[in-house]
Amino acid sequence: MARNAVYDQLVNAPREQTALATFHLLDALQAFHWSRGLQINAAVLLCALLCDHLKVDLQDAMTAAKNLLRTHEDKLATEFEAIRWYLREEVK
Repeated sequence: MARNAVYDQLVNAPREQTALATFHLLDALQAFHWSRGLQINAAVLLCALLCDHLKVDLQDAMTAAKNLLRTHEDKLATEFEAIRWYLREEVK
């Protein structure tokens, strides 16, 4: 796996700022509430296209994101728990 500056930023991303950016993306995707499949495809395709553009392996990005999502105790990080609650209450 070739490492670059973007990869280093990916694996060292601050959890709080990443959660905030995630919430902003979720907010934008809600405009397409009539199609959950479209929302998922848009989010995944954005990730794939960004990885391709920035020369980061998609699987590495997914692994980094999964690691950021969980604490060392393998619990959902508080910052992302708030997003999960928002999804439960607002995204039907």
